[in-house]
Amino acid sequence: MFGRFSPARSLSSRMVLVTLGIALIAMLSLTLVTNYLARDNVFVATQRQIDTQALNGVERLEGYLGDRLASVRLFAQLPLIIVMLQDQDDAEARARGQTVIDAAQESYGYRAVSLLNTQGRVVLSTDAAILGQDRSGRTEIRGGLNGTPTMSDIASEPGSDEIGLHFVAPVYGPNRALLGLVDVRTDLEPLHALVALDTDRSGTGSYSVLLDDNGIRLSVPSRPELLLRPATPLPEAVRTRLVAEQRFGAATTSILAGATNLVELRASINALQRNRSEQEFFAGELNANVPGESVIRPLRSMPWYYVHRVPTDQFYQAVNAQTNFALLLTLVAVLSAIIVTVLVMRWSLNNPLNELVATVTAVAEGDLQRRIAVDRQDEIGILGQRFNAMADNLLERISEARTAQSEAQRLQQAEAQGRAELDATVAEYQRFVQAVAQGNLSQRLDVRTNGAMGQLGSGLNEMVASLTSLTNQLRRAAADISSAATEILAATTQQAASATEQVAAVTQTSATVEEVKQITRYSDEQATRVADDGQAALRLAREGTTTVEESIQGMNTVRTCVESIAQTIMALAEQTQAIGTITTSVSEIADQSNLLALNAAIEAARAGEQGKSFAVVAQNVRALAERSKAATVQVRDILSEIQKASNAAVMVTEEGTRRVEQGSTMITRAGDLIHRIAAEVESGTQTNVQMASGARQAVSGLDQVVQAINSIQQATQQTLSSTRQAERAAQDLTNLARMLQETVAAYRVN
Repeated sequence: MFGRFSPARSLSSRMVLVTLGIALIAMLSLTLVTNYLARDNVFVATQRQIDTQALNGVERLEGYLGDRLASVRLFAQLPLIIVMLQDQDDAEARARGQTVIDAAQESYGYRAVSLLNTQGRVVLSTDAAILGQDRSGRTEIRGGLNGTPTMSDIASEPGSDEIGLHFVAPVYGPNRALLGLVDVRTDLEPLHALVALDTDRSGTGSYSVLLDDNGIRLSVPSRPELLLRPATPLPEAVRTRLVAEQRFGAATTSILAGATNLVELRASINALQRNRSEQEFFAGELNANVPGESVIRPLRSMPWYYVHRVPTDQFYQAVNAQTNFALLLTLVAVLSAIIVTVLVMRWSLNNPLNELVATVTAVAEGDLQRRIAVDRQDEIGILGQRFNAMADNLLERISEARTAQSEAQRLQQAEAQGRAELDATVAEYQRFVQAVAQGNLSQRLDVRTNGAMGQLGSGLNEMVASLTSLTNQLRRAAADISSAATEILAATTQQAASATEQVAAVTQTSATVEEVKQITRYSDEQATRVADDGQAALRLAREGTTTVEESIQGMNTVRTCVESIAQTIMALAEQTQAIGTITTSVSEIADQSNLLALNAAIEAARAGEQGKSFAVVAQNVRALAERSKAATVQVRDILSEIQKASNAAVMVTEEGTRRVEQGSTMITRAGDLIHRIAAEVESGTQTNVQMASGARQAVSGLDQVVQAINSIQQATQQTLSSTRQAERAAQDLTNLARMLQETVAAYRVN
């Protein structure tokens, strides 16, 4: 029963299956694309959410570290701290300082507060065990001694396993002189508390981690057993350095040996360092081997990195539920489509196609009278009409094919007879053409046909007749050319011999005249050299005169400039005296400000706690007054030096004026002497110029003679060259005439 609907035997079954397959693929594709887009949107939203949490965590840590450092800087500006470091041996000052740092430790919850001198040694501390300790080798202490408030790396204390973080600020006295440092040590609990705020913030299982640039976990509240352990094994050089420093106390070696292997985390840190970007996203396993999405951000104030990690399944549960519901709807729709499609195909396609198959089978077996009963206008009806028309055309084509077959046999016989006649004519024409090619122009073709082959034979006969006439004309022309070429060759040979003799005579004459010209030119060069020397001496004399006059004018200009400089220096000296008066006034104002600041500090001390802030202001005013007074002293010293230099410059300019006047007198006497020398040189130069002019005229006349002889020689050479060319042309013409006679002799005319 079901064999009729087998896809191998039923077109309708195949169409049903194709239609359902296309619909199923389209619906599944739409479902998958929708699921993919939903996952992609969730992924983008996840990244944005965890990046926001990481940014909030970074800002919390930056705020905490900035507040701690700011409080230490304010603590370093307390007057009691400044007084204690100014006089470290004063017992009363040390007692007041100890009271202040004890109060600060209790108020802010510090682990320890210490005061260090300018050598980096602890002079006062809430931790009595570190008094007198030299801490100058620590990085944060060196930064503080250089005047920069600094934070330390997380590390243990010397001789202790207690891990902490140091904040260091410089303490300045009057005139901004460095008095020492304030060193505050805190534990890691505040950092852990800030990092722990992100636990489960982005969903169940989400948490944050704080790492340094080596990948060491500085805070990981969700996994305290991983604290201080590297995320990936450290390079050998880094591990050796940390062990040598005992960075985390006596257990440093064992702590570093407990490194995990989070390669994706190390790669993200490297990418941040390489690209200097604000964040990097990466995927990897979280605690308990749970897959998740993570983001890492750098801190600005320290080389630390904040990582926020979220399990992936927290964000894909809704998408998975939507996908399952969409797949269920797809299956229901496919089943409904199968039932409807089968019913429609059976009514509209299967029965008409079976009738069409039966009719086609009958026609294929030879029953050309069989036709399809058409009673519908759809594609099946059009197919039946076209099949009936095809059967009618097939009957007509069979009849026409039988008639065409008999006509083709008749034409084939006529074509064979014409081909034989054509082959015989072509063979005869081929023999005739070969004879003409070999030089036999005496034969002619016997044309017996009137068609294209007859016209070709007549054309060949006319061609041979034209060749015969042309050959006779060429023979007569070759004989005439040979006779004329012989006569031309004899005449050009005789003319070439005469031209050669003329060239030899002209060459000898030219050599004789060239020798006479060389002798005359030498005389001219001697005369010209004497005249040029006289002219050079005359120019030098005139230039000397001009130089002397310019020197006199320059000395006058120098004298004027020196006098102007002296006047300017005198004016500068008067202005420096006025500036000295102003600096005296500024110094008096600074003394009064210093006294006012001292009184304000005394009043602030009397006011107790209420006057602390006013004491800081008074201290700043006093420091400003001290700097102003020091600046006036420097200005007064500079003005004194300027006045001394001005007096020396005035004396030098007066001496220069006297020297300029003496030089002007000496230059005037030298100018008179050069004028007399120039007059004598000019008289001798005129005589030498006349001698050189006569010699130059003689050389000019000989040059004209030489040019004339050279022109004659060139004309003779050109005549000889032309004669040689004519001789070669006559010889070539003779050779061509001989070759033409030999070529024409190859054709037989009679």
